[in-house]
Amino acid sequence: MEAEALAPVAETPQPLFFVGARGDSPAEALIAEARRRRASHIHIETAPAAMIVRMRIAGQLTEPRHYHADPALAAEFSALAGAAILTQGEGERIVLRIDGGEQRERALEAIGMSRTLVDALLPALRRGGLVLIAGAPGAGRSTTIAALLRHFSGSPRHIVTIGTPPVEGATRIEGLAGAAAIRAALEQDPDIIALDGLDGREAAAAAAEAAESGHLVLASIDAPDAVSAIRRMRDWRVEPFRLASTVAAVLAQRQVRRLCAECRRPVQAQGSVSALLGFDSGAIVFEAMGCESCEGTGFTGRTGVFEAIVADGAIRRLINDGGDEAILARHAFLRAPNLGSAARALVREGVTTPEEAVRISRG
Repeated sequence: MEAEALAPVAETPQPLFFVGARGDSPAEALIAEARRRRASHIHIETAPAAMIVRMRIAGQLTEPRHYHADPALAAEFSALAGAAILTQGEGERIVLRIDGGEQRERALEAIGMSRTLVDALLPALRRGGLVLIAGAPGAGRSTTIAALLRHFSGSPRHIVTIGTPPVEGATRIEGLAGAAAIRAALEQDPDIIALDGLDGREAAAAAAEAAESGHLVLASIDAPDAVSAIRRMRDWRVEPFRLASTVAAVLAQRQVRRLCAECRRPVQAQGSVSALLGFDSGAIVFEAMGCESCEGTGFTGRTGVFEAIVADGAIRRLINDGGDEAILARHAFLRAPNLGSAARALVREGVTTPEEAVRISRG
């Protein structure tokens, strides 16, 4: 469940009750609400019998909300990195600077995720469960895991990583892989396990079991698209009911070359490439030219192309019942882009070329 708004303003202190994701502490729930509301700071004033909470949103402090004193919550906030504490009388003023989620969300957009995809994915991360990141080796899966983990920067959640690049503040499991590494990670009592590379049936089962026990598990998997990632888990004989109940989202990604914004040139889409992409004849696309900024290549690095299946009731039923892959895809991408349509959107936006999108569409 996502964090909901706190209780209405009241001059008489109210019982402390914040609603957040399953397993969230009151502090985590309050931070989740602040991020959802794009607050830049949380202000907490403590006194022997009461506590006042305010947020700075769009430069303005919200009206104070009064609660019964909670020394444990105050202590939890005081222990967070970045908390500024000022003693005043018999209480304290605690100011926690946050980024409202914008910095973390920009990190996801920077690797190629659309704003719509980010908005759909973040609630799944907060709910927890199994999040699969599908793609071929070299498609940027490790970068995506790192960007997803940044969503939890500044939170008190304990992260354990297996085979991923180092993450600040995370516990790293070394010298083990697969199911053995997941079991070692569980011994560290984590909130989040990040695993770069499910390598078989035993590891897949261990990841699903870890998600079933309440952990958020981020795991990359070698599969060409999101539906194929679900098929791979089925091939590894993960029980359908377990997969259906634990899967939160399945991401799939590939990479395309990014056009140089300094020298790209608009042209009319023509010929077979236009037909393969479903563009109208004469539609404006962009082609690479070459300049000093891109050292004559016409391109400046790469960007990700993403599709995502975010689990809902229908998806879970289809997985549990062994639903046909075509039906799974039809439901999942009824209102969301698959890899091919996401690549075509990048062409229309001038991010990449039609030829790159055709390569993605053909698999």
